[in-house]
Amino acid sequence: MTAMVDVAFLLLTFFVLTATMNKPSVMELNMPPKTDELPEDSTKIKVKEEKIMTLILDADDTVRYYVGITNPEVKATSFDPANGVRGAIQEHINWGLKRGLQLCVKVGDGKSTKNCWDPIFLIKPRVTSRYGNLVDLIDELNITEAPKYAITEFAEEDSLLLIGELEISE
Repeated sequence: MTAMVDVAFLLLTFFVLTATMNKPSVMELNMPPKTDELPEDSTKIKVKEEKIMTLILDADDTVRYYVGITNPEVKATSFDPANGVRGAIQEHINWGLKRGLQLCVKVGDGKSTKNCWDPIFLIKPRVTSRYGNLVDLIDELNITEAPKYAITEFAEEDSLLLIGELEISE
C-alpha cells in the first residue's frame, strides 16, 4: 500500500510540474492617437451618417441604439439572444448588403476598397451601466463580425437625446 501511495504522489508531482498553465488571452484593442498628438496638417475623415450606429449601455441591462446623427430614432433592446442587440447589429451590417454593396476589404496599402459598405459601431457606456454589459456587447460585435467599433464617452447630447426618446415612448 505504501509503495502505491508513493507512486501516486510521484505521478501527481510529475504531471503538476510538467503541465503548462493556461496563458491568459486578451482581446486586442487599438486606440486612436489623442488629438494633441496628431500632426497639424491632418484632416478629419468624413463618414456617411448611415454607416454609424451608436449603442448606449444603460443601467437596467438595456441597450439603446440609433443610426446616424441627424434626427436619429432611438430604439431600446436587451441582451436577449433571440431578438436582442445581436439582431440590431446584424440588421445594421446587412443594411448595406441589401442595397448591393459589398463589405469593405483592406487592400495591400491598408486602404479599403471604394463603394463598399463599412459600418461603424460607437459604444457609449453610461456611468450607471455595468462593466459586464460592455464585455457582452463587445462579444456580440465579435460574434456578428462587425468590422469597426469604438468605445467613446457618453456625452451631454446623448443624455438629451435619451430624455427626448423617453418622453416620446411614454
